[in-house]
Amino acid sequence: MKQLKTLFIMVIFLLLISACGQDDQTSQAKGESETKIYTDTTGVEVEIPKNPERIVTTQYLDAMIALGHKPVGAATHVLDNNYLKEKQEGVVDIGNPVNVEKVLELEPDLIITANPEEVEQLSKIAPTVVIAFNAVDVYGQLTEVGKVLGKEDEAEAWIADYKEKSEEAQEQLNGVIGEDETVSIFMTYKNILRVYGGRNIGHIFYRSLGLTPPPYIQEKIADDPEFVEFNNEEISMEKLPELAGDHIIMLNYGPETSEEGGMFNDIENSTLWQNLDAVEAGNFHVIQQEPWFTYSPIASKESLELSVDLLTK
Repeated sequence: MKQLKTLFIMVIFLLLISACGQDDQTSQAKGESETKIYTDTTGVEVEIPKNPERIVTTQYLDAMIALGHKPVGAATHVLDNNYLKEKQEGVVDIGNPVNVEKVLELEPDLIITANPEEVEQLSKIAPTVVIAFNAVDVYGQLTEVGKVLGKEDEAEAWIADYKEKSEEAQEQLNGVIGEDETVSIFMTYKNILRVYGGRNIGHIFYRSLGLTPPPYIQEKIADDPEFVEFNNEEISMEKLPELAGDHIIMLNYGPETSEEGGMFNDIENSTLWQNLDAVEAGNFHVIQQEPWFTYSPIASKESLELSVDLLTK
């Protein structure tokens, strides 16, 4: 009887050990299934949640909203816009530079940044991935955010829809701007004058609408098919005649009227500007910063829609 009792205890003990082992394996398998490895644009592999819920971003608010995932927190400079409106309601401002305490309070399970220098600090709070802003174009932004969110198909569909709208816009502009005509894009900010390539606002006019930049810009972007290398170049006002195309887009990133001063005022009142062929022919458009200047998916789509009205006026 005593031997039978001892045998019974040993069987129970073995069953308990086996059950514990199975629980550990199940727990481990569950843990593995809930995370994935993402290689960010700096080449670093980061273990992140497969289905992150509470995300903080220092840059990609627009791209996340485009994919149907509103972050819990975002940096001041991306929240400071008028075009997203109610789409960004409820997103907490984490400052710029980032206020670490605010990020901690939000208890994120993932952080997406555009700045590798922020990783060391932010990764102490939650897994942090880098999508370097200058390493990808606007399509790349959406693609990478899609990988992080597990929404690759949605990102691909969004890009396809945008490109379809680009083709429709090009058809609407047939005959408005000749195939042999060029378009220049300038930006004024305080006392600064810049000419633009294929990023930011250039993405709309050169890449989406297929318009032709002046020769100087053509050379700059000739070996840059994804438009990630050349963004803009600061120039002097004296270079306007050399860089001005048959049509001019002037982004006034500053005072809304020339009476308020700044570079825009100096240019508009100069004989150098007034004698440009595009200006004399009335082929120039002065626009404000939003949504044109924001290099992100939703802003690009809104700018694309506005561009047809702008150029056909």
